[in-house]
Amino acid sequence: MTWQANGLAPGGTALSRAPGPIPPLGPTPAGCPGGLRWRDERGSEAVEIVLILPALMLLIVVGLQLAMWGLAAHALSLGVAEGGAAARAVGSRSTAATVVTRDVGDIAGSLVGSLEVHVQALPDNFVSVSASGSVPSIVPGIHLRVAAVSAGPVQGFRASG
Repeated sequence: MTWQANGLAPGGTALSRAPGPIPPLGPTPAGCPGGLRWRDERGSEAVEIVLILPALMLLIVVGLQLAMWGLAAHALSLGVAEGGAAARAVGSRSTAATVVTRDVGDIAGSLVGSLEVHVQALPDNFVSVSASGSVPSIVPGIHLRVAAVSAGPVQGFRASG
């Protein structure tokens, strides 16, 4: 196949196909609805699948990893909120840590690994509950962590005045 300038200007950039023979057509494959195929297209489906399938699989695995991270972050956030409510109502550090551990385990199971819970009494009768953990990795080289914090005043009846 030869190409020539379309004659707009010497050394022009627009190209058109020079007249010449059309490449021969191959036989119609079985199951191909009513069309002829160029001979140079044979095997192109295999190349396309070899190029697209790994990218599609990687996209699915990364999506699953992000879904696991999202569930772990949500479970940890809810667990810390419940632990903070328990710490503010009861005022016990061990109760708050137990509530966080139980709630995260109930919601996410073993999805949050290396769970660390810290309950801290703050000035002016405030309490803070924080937790962090890791998410199991299904994508090599990606190590995601989740963390959440809840803080507020300790609840109690106070005399007016």
